[in-house]
Amino acid sequence: MNASYQTLQNRIVELENELAGMRAAMLNTENHAQDHRTTGLGNEFQAASAYEKNCWNETQARIRESEERFKVIANIAPVLIWLSSPDKQCYFFNKGWLDFTGRTMEQENGFGWAEGVHEEDFERCLQIYNTNFDARQEFSMNYRLRRFDGEYRWISDRGVPQYTESGVFLGYVGGGMDIHDQINFAESLEKEVQNRTLQLKKSEEFLQSILNTTSNSIASYEAVYDDAGEIYDFRILYSNEETYSQHATRFESIIGRMCSEVYPEIFEKGVFEKLVKCINTGKPDAYVTDYQNSNGTFWFDASIESHGNRVTVTARNITEELEADLQLKELNQKLKIQNSIFNHSEENANFGSFALTLATNKLECSDNLYRLVGHLPQEFTPSFEQFISFLHPGDRQRAIRDGMRALETRNLVQNDYRVITKDGSLKYLRLSGKFIKEGGKQIMIGAMQDVTKDIQLNEALRLKNIELKRNNEELASFSYVASHDLQEPLRKIRAFSSRILEREQHFSDITKDYFNRIVSAATRMQKLIEALLSYSNTGSSEASFVPADLNKILEDVKTDLEDLIEDKNVRIEASELPVLPVIPLQFQQLLQNLIGNSIKYSKPQEPPVIEIHAELTHEQEKNGLYWKISVSDNGIGFDQRYENRIFDLFQRLHGKSEFEGTGIGLAICKKIAQNHHGFMSAKGVIGKGSTFSVYLPAETGK
Repeated sequence: MNASYQTLQNRIVELENELAGMRAAMLNTENHAQDHRTTGLGNEFQAASAYEKNCWNETQARIRESEERFKVIANIAPVLIWLSSPDKQCYFFNKGWLDFTGRTMEQENGFGWAEGVHEEDFERCLQIYNTNFDARQEFSMNYRLRRFDGEYRWISDRGVPQYTESGVFLGYVGGGMDIHDQINFAESLEKEVQNRTLQLKKSEEFLQSILNTTSNSIASYEAVYDDAGEIYDFRILYSNEETYSQHATRFESIIGRMCSEVYPEIFEKGVFEKLVKCINTGKPDAYVTDYQNSNGTFWFDASIESHGNRVTVTARNITEELEADLQLKELNQKLKIQNSIFNHSEENANFGSFALTLATNKLECSDNLYRLVGHLPQEFTPSFEQFISFLHPGDRQRAIRDGMRALETRNLVQNDYRVITKDGSLKYLRLSGKFIKEGGKQIMIGAMQDVTKDIQLNEALRLKNIELKRNNEELASFSYVASHDLQEPLRKIRAFSSRILEREQHFSDITKDYFNRIVSAATRMQKLIEALLSYSNTGSSEASFVPADLNKILEDVKTDLEDLIEDKNVRIEASELPVLPVIPLQFQQLLQNLIGNSIKYSKPQEPPVIEIHAELTHEQEKNGLYWKISVSDNGIGFDQRYENRIFDLFQRLHGKSEFEGTGIGLAICKKIAQNHHGFMSAKGVIGKGSTFSVYLPAETGK
C-alpha cells in the first residue's frame, strides 16, 4: 500500500467521520432540547430553541453537502472503496470497485461481494471480517477477488470502524488496492536475486580460474623508439588466443605487428601513455578499459609490469562481472524502493513488524517498531527480554506466559499489552503473528500495532454506556415522580381550595378570586405534567406498526371529540384516506391533536370548517414517495414566519389568557410523525386559517 493510497483512504475516513459527526450533532441538538424540556426552563429555552433549529437546518445542509463530496471523492478514487452498516451488510461500493468486478451495486450489496472472493480465500476472509467486525476493531487482509474478465487478482483490503462523537457504532469504511503485480513482482524478484547470486558465484569461480591461468590472459609488447629516443609505438611479441577471441576480426597472426595497427584504440583511451610510463619508471601500473568489435563491447581489468623495454599486460575479462554487478545494483535499487514502500506503509498504519529465528534467538525489527516504543531506529539491540522491559509491570507476567505458550503450541494468539515508551507515556500495542519455515528454520513473524486510540475509544464508550444507563434510570425516576409525587400535591391543592370556597361563605370577592386563581394554576400545572408524560411516552419503542384504515381512526377521533364538535357547531369534511402501517393509538392522538387545535383556534363568530384529505406526492428533498395527509381549517391562522417554531415544546403564539393549552400538542404530533419515519409541515395565513400536513412513507401503503 503506497503513500498516495493511504492518504486518499484517510481522507475518505475523515469525510465519513465528518458525516457521522454531523449526524451526532443533530442528535445532540435534539437531546439538548429534550434536556431543557424536561427541566422546564420555559421562556429561557424558547429563545434557545430557534437557534437550535437553525443549527439543525444548517447541519442537514452540511450533511447533504458532505455526502455528495464523499461520493464524488470515493468514485474518482483509484482504489476499491466499500461501506457497511452495523449489521455487517455492505451498502455502498464506489465506481472503482464496480468497474473492477464488473458487477452492479445491487449485486454487491449485503454479502453479495463475497461471491467474487476466491474459494481458497473465502473462509479465511470471512472469518477475519466477522471476528474484527464483532470486536469493532480495525483490520486488514489480503485475498483474491474476481475481476470483470474472470481473472482472480490479489487485493489488499483495510477496514476501519466508524463511530459518532457520542460513541455510537455506525459500521465500517474500507478500501482495497490491487497488489497482484506487486506480489508477483516480489516473488519473481526473490527468485531472480537467488539466480543472480548463484550466477555471480559461478562467474567469480570462473574468473578466478582465468586469473590463475596466465596463458589465457597475457600479452607482451616491445617498445619502438623514434630517432629522438622517444617511444612512439609497441610491437606485439605475444598475445594468447583468449585475447584473439575477444577481437575476432584480428584473429589472423598479429605477432610482430604494431599495436597502432592491431589495437589503435589504446592510443585513444590513455593506455599507450600508461605503457610508456611503466617502461620509463619501472613501476607497475593498472587500468580498466573497453574494446569493441562486431561481437559487442568487452571490458578488461589489466595490470602492467615492465622488463627493460618490454611490458607484460595481464588482462582479465570483466564484462560479465560488470553486467552482473549492474543488474544486481538494479535489483538492490528495486528492493530498496519496495522496502521504502513497506516502511512507509508501516508508518501510515502505525504498526511495526519483527522476525524471530527460533534456532538462534535472533530478533530483527522494522524501523517503525522502534518508534512505537519511543526510540530511534536501531537505538538498542532488540531481544525478547528488551521488549518485556518496555511493558507495564502489570502485563509482564502475562506476556511471558503468552510467549512460552506460543513457543510450545507454535500458535501466536493476538493480545493487547500496555507499553511505557521512552518519554514515559502509556501506549496499547496489539501483538499478532504466526510461525513459518524458511530454509529449514522455524521463524516467528509478527506485527505490533498501536491501538491506543481504539482502547481509549472503547473505554470512553463503556463510560458513556454507564452514564446513559444512569440517565435512563434518572428519567424513569422522574417519570414516576411526575406521575405520582408531583401530581398528588396538585390534586390536594385543587381539592382543598374548592372545599374552602364551597364551605366558607364569608370570603370577600378578592379572596375568592385568589382561590379561583390557585385552582386554575394547579389545573394548568397538572395538565402540563400529563402532557409532558404523554410526550415522553410517544417515543416508546414498544409500539408496533400494523396496517390500519385511517378512515376508521378518524371516526374514532370524531367520536372522542363529539361534545366539543357539537358545542362549536364544527363541520368536518374528509376525503377517502388510505390504509397504512401505523401505530394506531399514536396516529389517533395525532389526528385528535390537529383537529382539536383547529377547533380551539377557530374564529369566535364563525363556525369551524375542517377539511381532511390525502394524496400521494414525491418529495424532492427527501427523494421519495409519501402520503401527504392534510388538516385545513378556517380559523385565526398564524404568521408563516413561525412555521418551524410552533412544533417545538412550550411554544405558544397566543397568550394563555386567550386560548388554553400547554404548548405541547403540536410537539407530540411532530414526534409521532418522526416515529412513523415521516415529517410535518405547516402553512398559515393570519385571519384566513391554517393547514397542517403529515407525510408518511408510501412504500407499503395502499
